[in-house]
Amino acid sequence: MNKWLTLLLIGAVGVVVLQQQILLRRPPRLLNITPQPMHTGSAGLDLEFSRPMHRPSLAKSSRLQPELQHRWLGQGNALRLVVEGGISIEEPLQLHLAGSDLRSQEISPQTWWWDPRPWLVVNRQVAGGEQLQLRRRDGTWQAITPVWPAITQVVPLGNGRGIAMVSSNGRGQEQIWLRRLKPAVLQTEKTLLSTPRLEALEQLTAGPLLFGHLSSNLSGDLLVQKGGFQAGSQTTELLLNNGSSQTLQVKTSGPLHLIPAGGGMVVPAKDGLRIDSISEVRGSDAQILPGSREIGAFCSASGRAVLIRHWPDYRRSIELVIPGLAPRQLHLGDQAVIAVACNNAGTQIWAVLGRWSAQGREQTMVLMDETGRIKKQKQLNPWTLQPGTQLLIDPARRQLLMCVSENSDNNTAIAALMDANTLEWSEFGRIPIKEAVWLTP
Repeated sequence: MNKWLTLLLIGAVGVVVLQQQILLRRPPRLLNITPQPMHTGSAGLDLEFSRPMHRPSLAKSSRLQPELQHRWLGQGNALRLVVEGGISIEEPLQLHLAGSDLRSQEISPQTWWWDPRPWLVVNRQVAGGEQLQLRRRDGTWQAITPVWPAITQVVPLGNGRGIAMVSSNGRGQEQIWLRRLKPAVLQTEKTLLSTPRLEALEQLTAGPLLFGHLSSNLSGDLLVQKGGFQAGSQTTELLLNNGSSQTLQVKTSGPLHLIPAGGGMVVPAKDGLRIDSISEVRGSDAQILPGSREIGAFCSASGRAVLIRHWPDYRRSIELVIPGLAPRQLHLGDQAVIAVACNNAGTQIWAVLGRWSAQGREQTMVLMDETGRIKKQKQLNPWTLQPGTQLLIDPARRQLLMCVSENSDNNTAIAALMDANTLEWSEFGRIPIKEAVWLTP
Protein backbone atom coordinates (compact mmCIF):
# COMPACT_ATOMS: atom_id res chain seq x y z
CA MET A 1 0.00 0.00 0.00
CA ASN A 2 2.78 2.42 0.93
CA LYS A 3 4.61 1.51 -2.28
CA TRP A 4 1.60 2.37 -4.44
CA LEU A 5 1.01 5.62 -2.50
CA THR A 6 4.65 6.62 -3.01
CA LEU A 7 4.44 5.89 -6.74
CA LEU A 8 1.22 7.89 -6.97
CA LEU A 9 2.81 10.91 -5.26
CA ILE A 10 5.90 10.70 -7.46
CA GLY A 11 3.66 10.58 -10.53
CA ALA A 12 1.69 13.62 -9.36
CA VAL A 13 4.87 15.60 -8.76
CA GLY A 14 6.13 14.56 -12.18
CA VAL A 15 2.92 15.81 -13.83
CA VAL A 16 3.23 19.16 -12.02
CA VAL A 17 6.87 19.54 -13.08
CA LEU A 18 5.99 18.60 -16.66
CA GLN A 19 3.17 21.17 -16.71
CA GLN A 20 5.54 23.83 -15.38
CA GLN A 21 8.09 23.05 -18.07
CA ILE A 22 5.41 23.20 -20.77
CA LEU A 23 4.16 26.55 -19.45
CA LEU A 24 7.69 27.93 -19.30
CA ARG A 25 8.23 27.00 -22.94
CA ARG A 26 4.97 28.53 -24.09
CA PRO A 27 5.36 32.00 -25.63
CA PRO A 28 4.06 34.94 -23.55
CA ARG A 29 0.53 36.16 -24.27
CA LEU A 30 -1.18 39.53 -24.14
CA LEU A 31 -3.97 39.13 -21.57
CA ASN A 32 -5.46 42.61 -21.62
CA ILE A 33 -5.05 45.94 -23.40
CA THR A 34 -7.01 49.04 -22.37
CA PRO A 35 -6.81 52.81 -22.91
CA GLN A 36 -5.32 54.57 -19.87
CA PRO A 37 -6.65 58.07 -19.12
CA MET A 38 -4.08 58.73 -16.35
CA HIS A 39 -0.95 59.63 -18.30
CA THR A 40 1.28 62.66 -18.77
CA GLY A 41 1.35 62.51 -22.57
CA SER A 42 -1.13 62.80 -25.40
CA ALA A 43 -2.48 59.28 -24.93
CA GLY A 44 -1.75 56.08 -23.04
CA LEU A 45 -2.33 52.31 -23.20
CA ASP A 46 -2.07 49.72 -20.41
CA LEU A 47 -0.96 46.23 -21.42
CA GLU A 48 -1.05 43.12 -19.22
CA PHE A 49 0.95 40.04 -20.21
CA SER A 50 0.92 36.43 -19.05
CA ARG A 51 4.60 36.64 -18.09
CA PRO A 52 7.10 39.34 -17.07
CA MET A 53 8.24 41.07 -20.24
CA HIS A 54 11.60 42.48 -21.33
CA ARG A 55 10.60 46.11 -21.78
CA PRO A 56 13.57 47.14 -23.99
CA SER A 57 12.67 44.29 -26.34
CA LEU A 58 9.10 45.56 -26.73
CA ALA A 59 10.33 49.12 -27.21
CA LYS A 60 12.71 47.96 -29.97
CA SER A 61 10.44 45.48 -31.77
CA SER A 62 7.05 47.23 -31.54
CA ARG A 63 6.07 50.01 -33.92
CA LEU A 64 3.56 52.83 -33.71
CA GLN A 65 2.14 54.31 -36.91
CA PRO A 66 2.11 57.22 -37.54
CA GLU A 67 5.60 57.29 -36.03
CA LEU A 68 4.92 59.45 -32.99
CA GLN A 69 7.41 59.77 -30.16
CA HIS A 70 6.42 57.45 -27.32
CA ARG A 71 7.72 55.65 -24.22
CA TRP A 72 7.31 52.23 -22.62
CA LEU A 73 6.92 52.35 -18.83
CA GLY A 74 6.54 49.79 -16.06
CA GLN A 75 8.02 46.38 -15.38
CA GLY A 76 6.99 42.76 -15.03
CA ASN A 77 3.62 41.73 -16.44
CA ALA A 78 2.14 45.26 -16.55
CA LEU A 79 3.50 47.86 -18.98
CA ARG A 80 2.26 51.21 -20.20
CA LEU A 81 2.69 52.84 -23.60
CA VAL A 82 2.56 56.65 -23.46
CA VAL A 83 2.54 58.90 -26.53
CA GLU A 84 4.61 61.97 -25.64
CA GLY A 85 2.80 65.16 -24.66
CA GLY A 86 2.68 68.08 -27.05
CA ILE A 87 1.97 65.77 -30.01
CA SER A 88 -1.35 66.26 -31.77
CA ILE A 89 -3.06 63.00 -32.75
CA GLU A 90 -5.32 63.58 -35.75
CA GLU A 91 -6.10 60.00 -36.79
CA PRO A 92 -6.31 56.46 -35.36
CA LEU A 93 -2.98 54.89 -34.41
CA GLN A 94 -1.75 51.46 -35.47
CA LEU A 95 0.28 49.50 -32.93
CA HIS A 96 2.37 46.56 -34.16
CA LEU A 97 3.15 44.69 -30.95
CA ALA A 98 6.23 42.44 -30.79
CA GLY A 99 9.02 41.58 -28.35
CA SER A 100 10.09 38.95 -25.82
CA ASP A 101 9.76 38.11 -22.15
CA LEU A 102 12.60 37.82 -19.61
CA ARG A 103 13.32 34.26 -20.84
CA SER A 104 13.70 35.53 -24.44
CA GLN A 105 10.43 33.87 -25.49
CA GLU A 106 8.88 35.88 -28.33
CA ILE A 107 5.29 37.05 -28.12
CA SER A 108 3.16 36.32 -31.15
CA PRO A 109 3.19 39.56 -33.22
CA GLN A 110 -0.17 41.29 -33.40
CA THR A 111 -1.70 44.53 -34.62
CA TRP A 112 -4.10 46.85 -32.80
CA TRP A 113 -5.94 49.94 -34.00
CA TRP A 114 -6.40 52.63 -31.37
CA ASP A 115 -8.24 55.95 -31.52
CA PRO A 116 -7.40 58.03 -28.41
CA ARG A 117 -9.34 61.12 -29.48
CA PRO A 118 -12.22 61.96 -27.13
CA TRP A 119 -15.80 62.33 -28.34
CA LEU A 120 -17.60 65.66 -28.35
CA VAL A 121 -20.91 65.52 -26.45
CA VAL A 122 -23.26 68.51 -26.40
CA ASN A 123 -26.46 69.44 -24.62
CA ARG A 124 -28.34 70.49 -27.75
CA GLN A 125 -31.45 72.63 -27.84
CA VAL A 126 -34.06 70.88 -29.96
CA ALA A 127 -37.82 71.04 -30.50
CA GLY A 128 -39.50 70.23 -27.20
CA GLY A 129 -36.50 70.86 -24.95
CA GLU A 130 -32.92 69.62 -24.72
CA GLN A 131 -31.10 66.45 -25.71
CA LEU A 132 -27.60 65.03 -25.31
CA GLN A 133 -25.96 64.26 -28.64
CA LEU A 134 -22.56 62.82 -29.57
CA ARG A 135 -20.65 63.92 -32.67
CA ARG A 136 -19.38 61.06 -34.82
CA ARG A 137 -16.04 61.26 -36.62
CA ASP A 138 -17.82 62.14 -39.88
CA GLY A 139 -19.48 65.17 -38.26
CA THR A 140 -22.99 63.71 -37.95
CA TRP A 141 -24.79 63.55 -34.60
CA GLN A 142 -26.10 60.63 -32.56
CA ALA A 143 -28.79 61.10 -29.89
CA ILE A 144 -27.82 59.77 -26.45
CA THR A 145 -30.93 60.67 -24.47
CA PRO A 146 -34.61 61.36 -25.01
CA VAL A 147 -35.72 64.99 -25.25
CA TRP A 148 -36.26 66.47 -21.79
CA PRO A 149 -37.49 69.97 -20.90
CA ALA A 150 -34.03 70.79 -19.52
CA ILE A 151 -30.70 69.13 -18.70
CA THR A 152 -28.94 70.88 -15.82
CA GLN A 153 -25.72 68.84 -15.49
CA VAL A 154 -23.72 66.49 -17.73
CA VAL A 155 -20.90 64.35 -16.28
CA PRO A 156 -19.15 61.72 -18.46
CA LEU A 157 -17.76 58.78 -16.49
CA GLY A 158 -13.97 58.96 -16.33
CA ASN A 159 -13.51 55.53 -17.94
CA GLY A 160 -15.68 56.42 -20.95
CA ARG A 161 -18.31 53.79 -20.17
CA GLY A 162 -21.22 56.10 -19.54
CA ILE A 163 -22.61 59.60 -19.16
CA ALA A 164 -24.53 60.73 -16.07
CA MET A 165 -26.92 63.65 -16.24
CA VAL A 166 -29.47 65.60 -14.25
CA SER A 167 -32.73 66.43 -16.03
CA SER A 168 -35.39 68.94 -15.01
CA ASN A 169 -39.08 69.08 -15.86
CA GLY A 170 -39.04 72.87 -15.80
CA ARG A 171 -41.16 73.01 -12.64
CA GLY A 172 -38.38 72.61 -10.07
CA GLN A 173 -38.25 68.80 -10.10
CA GLU A 174 -35.12 66.93 -11.15
CA GLN A 175 -34.11 63.36 -11.97
CA ILE A 176 -30.72 61.68 -12.24
CA TRP A 177 -29.93 59.36 -15.15
CA LEU A 178 -27.04 57.22 -16.36
CA ARG A 179 -26.61 56.22 -19.99
CA ARG A 180 -24.32 53.18 -20.19
CA LEU A 181 -21.91 53.08 -23.14
CA LYS A 182 -19.61 50.45 -24.61
CA PRO A 183 -16.47 52.01 -26.15
CA ALA A 184 -15.04 50.68 -29.40
CA VAL A 185 -11.81 52.70 -29.74
CA LEU A 186 -9.39 49.77 -29.45
CA GLN A 187 -9.83 47.04 -32.07
CA THR A 188 -7.83 44.50 -34.09
CA GLU A 189 -9.17 45.96 -37.34
CA LYS A 190 -9.57 49.60 -38.29
CA THR A 191 -13.08 49.03 -39.68
CA LEU A 192 -14.24 47.95 -36.20
CA LEU A 193 -13.48 51.36 -34.68
CA SER A 194 -16.76 53.14 -34.07
CA THR A 195 -18.73 55.45 -31.81
CA PRO A 196 -19.58 54.07 -28.35
CA ARG A 197 -22.49 51.65 -28.45
CA LEU A 198 -25.56 52.82 -26.55
CA GLU A 199 -26.61 50.52 -23.73
CA ALA A 200 -29.16 50.88 -20.92
CA LEU A 201 -30.52 54.26 -19.81
CA GLU A 202 -30.88 53.94 -16.04
CA GLN A 203 -32.87 56.18 -13.73
CA LEU A 204 -30.79 56.49 -10.57
CA THR A 205 -33.52 58.03 -8.40
CA ALA A 206 -36.97 56.71 -7.52
CA GLY A 207 -38.84 60.00 -7.27
CA PRO A 208 -38.50 63.68 -8.13
CA LEU A 209 -35.65 65.61 -6.52
CA LEU A 210 -35.14 69.16 -5.41
CA PHE A 211 -31.50 69.01 -6.51
CA GLY A 212 -28.86 66.62 -7.79
CA HIS A 213 -25.10 66.93 -8.24
CA LEU A 214 -22.69 64.47 -9.89
CA SER A 215 -18.94 63.83 -10.01
CA SER A 216 -16.83 61.04 -11.50
CA ASN A 217 -13.21 59.88 -11.38
CA LEU A 218 -10.99 58.15 -13.94
CA SER A 219 -12.00 54.70 -12.67
CA GLY A 220 -15.59 55.39 -13.67
CA ASP A 221 -16.97 55.71 -10.13
CA LEU A 222 -19.91 58.10 -9.82
CA LEU A 223 -20.65 60.28 -6.79
CA VAL A 224 -24.32 61.23 -6.47
CA GLN A 225 -25.47 64.02 -4.16
CA LYS A 226 -29.22 64.38 -4.05
CA GLY A 227 -31.97 65.88 -1.95
CA GLY A 228 -35.75 65.56 -2.01
CA PHE A 229 -38.46 67.96 -0.99
CA GLN A 230 -38.58 66.77 2.62
CA ALA A 231 -36.25 67.98 5.36
CA GLY A 232 -33.33 65.65 6.02
CA SER A 233 -33.65 63.82 2.68
CA GLN A 234 -30.18 64.78 1.47
CA THR A 235 -27.93 61.77 0.78
CA THR A 236 -24.52 61.15 -0.78
CA GLU A 237 -23.94 57.84 -2.55
CA LEU A 238 -20.88 56.46 -4.33
CA LEU A 239 -21.66 54.12 -7.25
CA LEU A 240 -18.52 52.09 -7.95
CA ASN A 241 -17.60 50.90 -11.43
CA ASN A 242 -17.88 47.25 -10.30
CA GLY A 243 -21.61 47.68 -9.69
CA SER A 244 -21.51 48.03 -5.91
CA SER A 245 -22.41 51.19 -3.99
CA GLN A 246 -21.93 52.78 -0.62
CA THR A 247 -23.58 55.61 1.27
CA LEU A 248 -21.18 58.28 2.49
CA GLN A 249 -21.66 60.18 5.73
CA VAL A 250 -20.17 63.55 4.93
CA LYS A 251 -21.04 67.11 5.92
CA THR A 252 -20.46 69.68 3.23
CA SER A 253 -21.41 73.23 2.35
CA GLY A 254 -21.36 72.65 -1.39
CA PRO A 255 -20.81 70.19 -4.26
CA LEU A 256 -18.31 67.35 -3.75
CA HIS A 257 -15.64 66.48 -6.32
CA LEU A 258 -14.03 63.06 -6.67
CA ILE A 259 -10.25 63.09 -7.02
CA PRO A 260 -9.38 61.71 -10.50
CA ALA A 261 -7.02 58.99 -9.26
CA GLY A 262 -9.70 57.66 -6.89
CA GLY A 263 -9.83 57.06 -3.17
CA GLY A 264 -10.70 60.60 -2.11
CA MET A 265 -12.87 63.64 -2.63
CA VAL A 266 -12.67 67.39 -2.20
CA VAL A 267 -15.21 68.63 0.33
CA PRO A 268 -16.23 72.33 0.60
CA ALA A 269 -16.31 73.33 4.27
CA LYS A 270 -16.80 76.52 6.26
CA ASP A 271 -13.06 76.82 6.88
CA GLY A 272 -11.94 76.04 3.32
CA LEU A 273 -11.52 72.99 1.13
CA ARG A 274 -11.07 69.64 2.84
CA ILE A 275 -9.69 66.45 1.31
CA ASP A 276 -11.44 63.35 2.66
CA SER A 277 -10.65 59.71 2.11
CA ILE A 278 -13.63 57.70 0.93
CA SER A 279 -12.62 54.48 2.70
CA GLU A 280 -11.73 55.99 6.07
CA VAL A 281 -13.52 58.17 8.57
CA ARG A 282 -12.16 61.71 8.56
CA GLY A 283 -10.03 62.42 11.61
CA SER A 284 -8.47 65.50 13.19
CA ASP A 285 -5.53 65.33 10.77
CA ALA A 286 -7.65 65.95 7.68
CA GLN A 287 -5.98 68.02 4.96
CA ILE A 288 -7.54 71.49 4.82
CA LEU A 289 -6.85 74.45 2.53
CA PRO A 290 -8.22 77.48 4.38
CA GLY A 291 -9.82 80.42 2.63
CA SER A 292 -12.51 80.92 0.03
CA ARG A 293 -11.35 78.55 -2.69
CA GLU A 294 -13.01 76.45 -5.37
CA ILE A 295 -11.78 73.64 -7.59
CA GLY A 296 -11.00 74.93 -11.07
CA ALA A 297 -9.48 71.84 -12.70
CA PHE A 298 -7.69 68.59 -11.89
CA CYS A 299 -4.38 67.70 -13.56
CA SER A 300 -5.08 64.00 -13.38
CA ALA A 301 -1.76 62.28 -14.04
CA SER A 302 0.29 64.35 -11.57
CA GLY A 303 -2.10 64.67 -8.62
CA ARG A 304 -2.04 68.44 -9.13
CA ALA A 305 -5.05 70.73 -9.17
CA VAL A 306 -5.78 74.33 -10.11
CA LEU A 307 -7.80 76.37 -7.62
CA ILE A 308 -9.58 79.71 -7.93
CA ARG A 309 -9.32 81.80 -4.76
CA HIS A 310 -11.68 84.65 -3.85
CA TRP A 311 -10.16 87.42 -1.71
CA PRO A 312 -12.08 89.79 0.61
CA ASP A 313 -11.15 92.80 -1.54
CA TYR A 314 -12.79 91.12 -4.57
CA ARG A 315 -9.53 90.16 -6.23
CA ARG A 316 -9.15 86.68 -7.68
CA SER A 317 -6.12 84.45 -7.79
CA ILE A 318 -5.21 81.22 -9.56
CA GLU A 319 -3.29 78.67 -7.50
CA LEU A 320 -1.53 75.45 -8.43
CA VAL A 321 -1.73 72.76 -5.75
CA ILE A 322 1.15 70.27 -5.82
CA PRO A 323 0.93 67.28 -3.43
CA GLY A 324 3.01 67.87 -0.30
CA LEU A 325 3.55 71.58 -0.99
CA ALA A 326 1.74 74.80 -0.15
CA PRO A 327 -0.46 76.21 -2.96
CA ARG A 328 1.59 78.13 -5.53
CA GLN A 329 0.03 81.41 -6.64
CA LEU A 330 0.15 81.77 -10.41
CA HIS A 331 -1.99 84.89 -10.88
CA LEU A 332 -3.52 87.63 -8.74
CA GLY A 333 -5.63 90.52 -10.00
CA ASP A 334 -8.96 92.26 -10.13
CA GLN A 335 -10.07 90.40 -13.25
CA ALA A 336 -12.69 87.68 -12.88
CA VAL A 337 -11.34 84.15 -13.29
CA ILE A 338 -14.11 82.64 -15.39
CA ALA A 339 -12.65 79.18 -16.10
CA VAL A 340 -9.35 77.29 -15.92
CA ALA A 341 -7.89 74.07 -17.33
CA CYS A 342 -4.56 72.24 -17.10
CA ASN A 343 -2.74 69.47 -18.92
CA ASN A 344 -2.44 66.06 -17.27
CA ALA A 345 1.04 66.80 -15.95
CA GLY A 346 0.05 70.15 -14.46
CA THR A 347 2.81 71.97 -16.33
CA GLN A 348 0.51 74.08 -18.52
CA ILE A 349 -2.47 76.08 -17.26
CA TRP A 350 -5.08 77.87 -19.35
CA ALA A 351 -7.38 80.52 -17.88
CA VAL A 352 -10.17 82.74 -19.18
CA LEU A 353 -9.97 86.13 -17.45
CA GLY A 354 -12.81 88.65 -17.68
CA ARG A 355 -13.28 92.34 -17.15
CA TRP A 356 -16.42 94.46 -17.32
CA SER A 357 -16.23 97.97 -18.77
CA ALA A 358 -18.47 100.57 -20.37
CA GLN A 359 -17.91 98.82 -23.69
CA GLY A 360 -19.17 95.50 -22.30
CA ARG A 361 -17.49 92.26 -21.27
CA GLU A 362 -13.94 91.58 -22.35
CA GLN A 363 -12.41 88.14 -21.96
CA THR A 364 -8.83 86.98 -22.47
CA MET A 365 -7.41 83.49 -22.82
CA VAL A 366 -4.07 83.13 -21.01
CA LEU A 367 -1.58 80.24 -21.21
CA MET A 368 0.78 79.96 -18.22
CA ASP A 369 3.47 77.52 -17.18
CA GLU A 370 3.63 75.92 -13.73
CA THR A 371 5.46 78.95 -12.30
CA GLY A 372 2.81 81.44 -13.46
CA ARG A 373 4.85 82.84 -16.34
CA ILE A 374 2.54 83.87 -19.19
CA LYS A 375 3.48 82.10 -22.43
CA LYS A 376 0.66 83.36 -24.66
CA GLN A 377 -2.57 85.31 -24.42
CA LYS A 378 -5.41 86.14 -26.78
CA GLN A 379 -8.46 88.40 -26.65
CA LEU A 380 -11.64 86.36 -27.20
CA ASN A 381 -13.70 89.33 -28.46
CA PRO A 382 -16.30 89.30 -29.85
CA TRP A 383 -16.77 85.89 -28.24
CA THR A 384 -17.36 85.29 -24.53
CA LEU A 385 -17.45 82.08 -22.57
CA GLN A 386 -21.01 81.08 -21.70
CA PRO A 387 -21.58 81.52 -17.94
CA GLY A 388 -21.54 78.27 -15.99
CA THR A 389 -19.73 76.26 -18.67
CA GLN A 390 -16.28 74.71 -18.50
CA LEU A 391 -12.94 75.11 -20.24
CA LEU A 392 -11.79 71.58 -21.19
CA ILE A 393 -8.60 70.23 -22.75
CA ASP A 394 -8.35 67.42 -25.30
CA PRO A 395 -4.85 66.01 -24.67
CA ALA A 396 -4.87 63.91 -27.85
CA ARG A 397 -5.44 66.76 -30.32
CA ARG A 398 -4.18 69.58 -28.06
CA GLN A 399 -7.47 71.46 -28.31
CA LEU A 400 -9.45 73.55 -25.86
CA LEU A 401 -13.22 73.14 -25.84
CA MET A 402 -15.45 76.11 -24.95
CA CYS A 403 -19.09 77.14 -25.17
CA VAL A 404 -19.09 80.69 -26.51
CA SER A 405 -21.61 83.28 -27.63
CA GLU A 406 -21.48 86.76 -29.15
CA ASN A 407 -24.44 88.10 -27.17
CA SER A 408 -24.03 88.01 -23.39
CA ASP A 409 -27.81 88.14 -22.94
CA ASN A 410 -28.35 85.07 -25.13
CA ASN A 411 -29.03 81.77 -23.35
CA THR A 412 -27.65 79.75 -26.26
CA ALA A 413 -24.07 79.21 -27.36
CA ILE A 414 -22.00 77.19 -29.82
CA ALA A 415 -19.13 74.79 -29.24
CA ALA A 416 -15.75 76.25 -30.22
CA LEU A 417 -12.30 74.69 -30.42
CA MET A 418 -9.01 76.52 -29.89
CA ASP A 419 -5.47 75.27 -30.50
CA ALA A 420 -3.99 74.79 -27.02
CA ASN A 421 -0.48 75.77 -28.15
CA THR A 422 -1.10 78.77 -30.40
CA LEU A 423 -4.44 79.95 -28.90
CA GLU A 424 -5.81 80.30 -32.42
CA TRP A 425 -9.42 79.37 -33.13
CA SER A 426 -9.66 76.10 -35.06
CA GLU A 427 -13.38 75.35 -35.32
CA PHE A 428 -16.78 76.86 -34.55
CA GLY A 429 -19.93 74.80 -34.17
CA ARG A 430 -23.11 75.50 -36.11
CA ILE A 431 -25.82 74.28 -33.75
CA PRO A 432 -27.20 76.05 -30.65
CA ILE A 433 -26.18 74.31 -27.42
CA LYS A 434 -26.13 74.91 -23.67
CA GLU A 435 -23.04 72.86 -22.79
CA ALA A 436 -20.27 70.81 -24.38
CA VAL A 437 -18.00 68.19 -22.78
CA TRP A 438 -15.39 65.62 -23.81
CA LEU A 439 -16.17 61.91 -23.43
CA THR A 440 -13.04 59.89 -22.66
CA PRO A 441 -12.43 57.25 -25.37
